[in-house]
Amino acid sequence: MLATLRLTMNRALASRLLTAVDATALERLRLRVLFAVALLKLFNFIGGAWDIQWHVAIGRDSLWIPPHLMVVAAFVSGLAIVVVMIAYETGLSLAGQVLPHTARLGALRAPGAYFGILFGYAAALLAGVVDELWHRAFGIDATLWSPPHLLIMLATMVVDYSLMFGIARSAQRLGYTFTWKSPLLWGIVLTGAYAYEAVHFQMGEAFIVGHRAGGAGLYGLLFPILIGAFLPLSLVATIRLARRPWVVLLTAGLALGLQYMATAIAAAGFALLKPVSVIDQYVLLFPESTAAKAREFAALLGNNGLIGLHQAWTMVLALPALVLVALVGLVPWARSRPLVLAAVFSVSMVLLAYAQFEMTPALQEYAITGMDLLLATALALAGGLLSGALGLRLTRGFTDRSSGTMGD
Repeated sequence: MLATLRLTMNRALASRLLTAVDATALERLRLRVLFAVALLKLFNFIGGAWDIQWHVAIGRDSLWIPPHLMVVAAFVSGLAIVVVMIAYETGLSLAGQVLPHTARLGALRAPGAYFGILFGYAAALLAGVVDELWHRAFGIDATLWSPPHLLIMLATMVVDYSLMFGIARSAQRLGYTFTWKSPLLWGIVLTGAYAYEAVHFQMGEAFIVGHRAGGAGLYGLLFPILIGAFLPLSLVATIRLARRPWVVLLTAGLALGLQYMATAIAAAGFALLKPVSVIDQYVLLFPESTAAKAREFAALLGNNGLIGLHQAWTMVLALPALVLVALVGLVPWARSRPLVLAAVFSVSMVLLAYAQFEMTPALQEYAITGMDLLLATALALAGGLLSGALGLRLTRGFTDRSSGTMGD
């Protein structure tokens, strides 16, 4: 019985692989697969927000805590989908089918975006194993900038950009225009929101570092320096793909909304599971630890200990600079020069964040001089131009087939 079933399945598979592939139907399938992986990343987003809250409030008592399970499930699901699709397209190629728009990796054939997702998720899962070993060696204190955490975040950003470029390219091939109902628009906005959140998530510890140093000098401006230096990569990429600078407001707005949603889900998860803290005593014994300082800073901001609200607040800090980018982008000369918009963002990020610090009780006493502000602006500008140039390079070759009813 099993042998007959296996033979039937093999024949069905062989017939499928030998049937001539319709290029348009294949491209539609590719686009659906990329969107499926992008939607699965919502669980990465939620799990990541829950995880950082768990580390600070509960501690890392086990590798198998609920937020880790949520993130791993999303990683494995996304990885499984692209592995199946790589195997399918490789099988078609080996059967003699001529597949358009594929990349080659040894004997494997598939769109380049699939390989980016494959490597990104595989690296993230490997980094998760390293993270477990790291905590066994160095304890439960939560530092966002540990090597395994940075590797996980870098790997997931590879997935983000693979999805962004893959969806944009596939949607353009299918002739989609940049309209409110178009997958081209929402693919760029969704993946752009992930990239936007990733930078803020990674740089969130800059506030803890600055708080630990009393906010003196450049320490007090470390967060806007880093955001101004690194965010232009996703800013320039989304502007180039969409050809409309105001799209950065949609990506930021979606990221902020998802952050509030993820924070609410994390709070509900704590209320439902009622986990027992393993870090409260640790914080009392080590008041200079990262977890202790993170709690202290969140309390100063009035976030009731919810680190997710702190993360949302960091996103809000960048909104005035993004609004300025969108306004400057209304000028045709600037709109056609994304690096100018990157420079506008980097400079205004530091200056406008400093103005907001002056109105925030927890930050207004920071000892920041005019020279500190000037140097911080220069550092952010230099970094922003470099990362913006990288975004420009990564999007080179994307043709403007995104014109539609929404206009410029």
